Amino acid sequence: MLGIIVSALAFVLIMLVSGNNLPACTGSIIASNIVTKKWGVLLAIMGYLSGLFAEGSLLGRGVYSLMPFRSNELVIIALSVAIVIFLIAHKMRVPQSLSITFAFSILGITLALGRRPDMLFTSEMLLFWVAAFLFAIPFSIFVMNTLKKRVNRRRIWSSMHKIKIALVVASFFAAFTLGANTIGFVYYTLPHSIYNDAAVILAIIAGSILFSGGELRRIGNEIIPIRYINSFTTQFVSVVLVECATLFGIPVSNTQMFTASVYGAGIGYKNRIIREKPAIAIAGTWIGTALVGFFASYLLVYLFA
Repeated sequence: MLGIIVSALAFVLIMLVSGNNLPACTGSIIASNIVTKKWGVLLAIMGYLSGLFAEGSLLGRGVYSLMPFRSNELVIIALSVAIVIFLIAHKMRVPQSLSITFAFSILGITLALGRRPDMLFTSEMLLFWVAAFLFAIPFSIFVMNTLKKRVNRRRIWSSMHKIKIALVVASFFAAFTLGANTIGFVYYTLPHSIYNDAAVILAIIAGSILFSGGELRRIGNEIIPIRYINSFTTQFVSVVLVECATLFGIPVSNTQMFTASVYGAGIGYKNRIIREKPAIAIAGTWIGTALVGFFASYLLVYLFA
């Protein structure tokens, strides 16, 4: 019975994550009509699944380091807390980092049990979150300026075509890294069973198809080559940083990396006003949801486990 509950909760959480993050992966190529919505959604699904089964196992290190002891009851608590926080953040329309929230939730469970997580890994994870976010901004500026210099103004249509192809590739790998890191982190928290495997695969497909439409937005009007460069920069930088984290088994927020790269790419424009308040609000949301996830899981384990 508990195994069925685990599969159901995993299905709901991964379905929400797949749909909510699809615009950050392939939204730009759909909104700019490089591909149709149907092919953009299919590309994201392929990326999610490829990343999960190719590199998702690397996140096993993070799971075992933060939560060395697991049971169906504890996994149910972690999944339930993550779902509630995710739904509240989604309702409030604030960016939500599942990786940060889920990591702190299972840390709360581990400490509530009187066990000690791997402190070296925990320190590495926290340091990577801060360092990667700070590095993403200057890295985005560098990539943006490099690409702008390489755009051949005399052969603008040829340059646009190459950028479009590069953006499609980057979009696929954005979905790939999310499947490997975020979805892989949740997947390897689950007890291994054919039911959980089926639940995760179906959740990715259902979430991408059913829960992405309301999140897709049209790209604003700007000079087309610069807008494509901007989109490619944000995708490329976030993909590189998330992939680096995945190789070391560190769960990291795709939303966090994508947001930082958006700001870096925005700074790359001349005479562009960058608003600081949204960035502060987003950072506050990440910290707040992480603390809520930690204390909620800790309290639930303390009271019921």
